[in-house]
Amino acid sequence: MYVIYNIFLVVATVFLSPVVLFKLITAPKYRGGLTQKLGRLRKSVMRVIKGTRPIWVHAVSVGEVMAAHPLIRELKKKYPHRKLILSTVTVTGHFTASRRVPEADAIFYFPFDYPCIVRRVIKGINPEIVLVAETELWPNFFRELKRQGIPSAVINGRISPHSYKNYRKFKKFFGMVFDQVTLFCMQSEEDAQRIKDIGANPGKVMVTGNLKFDQKIQGAQTGLVAIPAGRKVITAGSTHRGEEAALLEVFSRLREKYPKLLLIIAPRHPERFDEVEGVISSAGYECQRRTSFRGPVKDVLLLDTIGELRSFYAVCDIAFVGGSLVKVGGHNLLEPAAMKKPVIFSRYMFNFKEISEALISSGGGIMVKDKGELYAELSALLTDGERAKSMGERAFRVIEANTGAAKKTIEAISRLIVAH
Repeated sequence: MYVIYNIFLVVATVFLSPVVLFKLITAPKYRGGLTQKLGRLRKSVMRVIKGTRPIWVHAVSVGEVMAAHPLIRELKKKYPHRKLILSTVTVTGHFTASRRVPEADAIFYFPFDYPCIVRRVIKGINPEIVLVAETELWPNFFRELKRQGIPSAVINGRISPHSYKNYRKFKKFFGMVFDQVTLFCMQSEEDAQRIKDIGANPGKVMVTGNLKFDQKIQGAQTGLVAIPAGRKVITAGSTHRGEEAALLEVFSRLREKYPKLLLIIAPRHPERFDEVEGVISSAGYECQRRTSFRGPVKDVLLLDTIGELRSFYAVCDIAFVGGSLVKVGGHNLLEPAAMKKPVIFSRYMFNFKEISEALISSGGGIMVKDKGELYAELSALLTDGERAKSMGERAFRVIEANTGAAKKTIEAISRLIVAH
């Protein structure tokens, strides 16, 4: 089965090489860390880990980095004399890790899953243990870890309904991949059952909770932009293509009732900033960009920066979390909840199922089916400020009530570190 997988990798590489080359030339984000992904270990990383066997944590992008951060923080406290290194796949994940995870002794890009590349990187780093956030299952990587006698664990593991269906189609192959993994620390009983159904050994699977609840979301910066006194604000965070147009349509309807209402839009992907500016202009509004405007916000502000979304949740009256009106799976609901804001999202929240359900059941969050329901819920909350404030308090209490996953995960993986 591994032979078939590696043949597929080679064929896919050859077939997609023109597309990849075009993206490398035209899109800077695809060039980020390319030599590292091809197996070149940075000298700065090698200097840090020289003479040690580090703990290696892998988190693919921004969401996984922030979810893994509580665990990284606790690992550093428990093992202060061990080096701890963090790898990512995306440029935004690398940037976030560099800014938000000071506990990591080194940050680098994860290698491509080719046998010769992962073998070289693993031998060069020689980690004590590798912890992979959520369910980044790289067959050759895990196989090589086991060959070299290095324990591995999936942390904060989850299997979405969509992924579950796909995994089941190749159950035999993924059963072989799961055999290479030492431990699975899953977010929920449902996730645990799914991974066992696909082929994981039940003796390797345990439920440790969702690390995202353990994020210590710090207070937001103030005074980043001027919000005129008496004006209500909606912040729409991590939006995707199709959502901005729907939000602006809803915003225009709301402005008929609330003429002083302001909208802040924060697209998920930086490469879409110019595109979203065009969508805002097409809707008839002057687009004020965070990086270039001065003075008070007039109508619509485009947040064209990375790492400031939390501060813009803090200044709003109601938060909408994107990736949920379109079939993406949602994004982090806890940042607005930590700012004590009522949280609204739509039906496609399968990547944050547990958190969204907790917010709904607590009364701190609202799920809407479409833009019609979005308009109705926003209008109701804008009218009833006390209800909005109460929802924000309930959302915050969800975080307080669900912490503890980092401690459980540390207890599970510490046995592997000590035994090894």
